[in-house]
Amino acid sequence: MIKILRSRPLCLAMLTILLLLLNVLVINTAEIEISRIMRVVSIITLLIFFIYHKGFMQSTIFIVLIIFSIRDILLIQYETAGFKTFTFFLTILAYVSIISLNIRKIRISRSTPVIFIFVLSLVGLNIFNVYYLSDVIEAGLDNNIQYFLFFVQGAVLILLGFVAFLFNERYLGKIPLLYLYAAFSFVLTDLTGLVAYYFKIDVAYFPERCFYILALSLLICHTLKLNDVKDGKIYEIQKDFII
Repeated sequence: MIKILRSRPLCLAMLTILLLLLNVLVINTAEIEISRIMRVVSIITLLIFFIYHKGFMQSTIFIVLIIFSIRDILLIQYETAGFKTFTFFLTILAYVSIISLNIRKIRISRSTPVIFIFVLSLVGLNIFNVYYLSDVIEAGLDNNIQYFLFFVQGAVLILLGFVAFLFNERYLGKIPLLYLYAAFSFVLTDLTGLVAYYFKIDVAYFPERCFYILALSLLICHTLKLNDVKDGKIYEIQKDFII
C-alpha cells in the first residue's frame, strides 16, 4: 500500500478512476448545474495533485490547469453571453499553451504520409462543421465573436493534434505517447461536447466528461515523466527529415 502511494503515476491513475466514477454518477443523477460544479471539483482536484507532486516548476502545465479551472468555473453560467465568449478565449489559450510544450521539438519526415492523411481528416472534419453544422451551432451562440472563436478553437485543436502526432513520430517512449493520447482526448472532448450541448443529445455528456478528465490526467502524467528525457529514456527516431 505504501509503495502504491509513493508511485505518482499509480496515484494519478487511482484518482482519475475515482473522478471518472463520480462524474458519471453525478451526470446520471443530478441537474446540469451540479454536473458543471462536479467538473470544477475535478479540475481543482487534479490541480492540487499536480502542485503537490510537481510544485510550480513546470509552469506551462500549471498555467494550463489554472486556465481550465477558470474556464470551468465560468461554464457553470455558460448561458451568460459574456461568460460564454470568455470560455472560448480561455479554451483557445489553454490549447495554445499545450501546443507550446513540444512544438519546438517536432520535425517533418519524408516517410510519414500518414501524417498528412491525419491532418486532412481533421481539416475535413472542421470543414464539415462549417458547412453542415453551422446553422445548429450558430443558433446556440450569442454573437459573431463567439461564432468566429468557435472555428478558431477548432483550428487550434487541429494544430494540437498535428503537433502531437509529429512529436510522437520523432521520439520513442511513453512521454510522446502520453502527449498524443492527451491531444486525441481533447479532440474527442470537443466533439462530444458539441454533440451534447448544441445537438441536445444528453448521453454525449458522459464521454465528453470522461475524455476531458482523461486528457487532463494524461497531460499531468506526461509532465511527471518529463525527467525521463534527462535520464535517457526517450529516444529520437532516426529518419530523413525535411524540416
